This record gives sequence, C-alpha cells and structure tokens, in this order.
Amino acid sequence: MAHKNNSVVKFTAPEDLKAALQALAEARHIALAALIRLILTEYLKNKG
Repeated sequence: MAHKNNSVVKFTAPEDLKAALQALAEARHIALAALIRLILTEYLKNKG
C-alpha cells in the first residue's frame, strides 16, 4: 500500500542523536527520514 505524504513532523534532537541516526541511515543506504519512519513503525508495531 502506498503512503500519502500528507503530514510533516518536525522535532529537535541532540546533535549526537542525529549523528548516530545519520550514520545508521548511511550504513543502510537510506535517507534519514526513511530510517526514522522505519524505527517509529517498528516501535508502534511492537508496543501494542
């Protein structure tokens, strides 16, 4: 199922957290936003 890009979520994060996430994204050859979406999706699946 295709996702509609109809929302924007902005937040601030410590520089070291952003750097760590950016490194993970680069290691997986994906964008930082894609990594954050993946992390949040998995978190929500496993939470409930």
